Amino acid sequence: MTNTISAKRRYLALVFPLLASERVARAIRTGQAQPGFPPDAPFVLVEKQKGAIRLAASSRAALDLGLVPGLSLADARARHPDLGVVDADPAEDARLIEAIADGCDRYTPIVAIDPPDGILLDISGCAHLFGGEEALLADLRVRLERLGLTTR
Repeated sequence: MTNTISAKRRYLALVFPLLASERVARAIRTGQAQPGFPPDAPFVLVEKQKGAIRLAASSRAALDLGLVPGLSLADARARHPDLGVVDADPAEDARLIEAIADGCDRYTPIVAIDPPDGILLDISGCAHLFGGEEALLADLRVRLERLGLTTR
């Protein structure tokens, strides 16, 4: 038996794969953080994991160099000695994702956070207010790009 109510639901799932590094880059651009490297330089966010300091997140430039989360900081620095390094701050990342979710109230009253880097919007019955689902998504993408956020 199919639940006809849930079969008509429409959801928009957003994932922010670079949330932490884009948060740091924005803080650098706005002068809220001064880590000693420009926002477009390769940098990583680190945290202690199982007794080692490991990459928790990487900027797009660092990812392009093959510096992926989970790699030890020592290995990353051996490959790229000039690499920028900042401490990961999961609490700040959580505050940012909450703020983004609050802004998504523009599109629907039903928004859920999917930690650590996702948001789910129930756009059932809302998309027509923006000219359809594609137009809603286009509007949302423009707003998120203005904030310097990459989404999938």
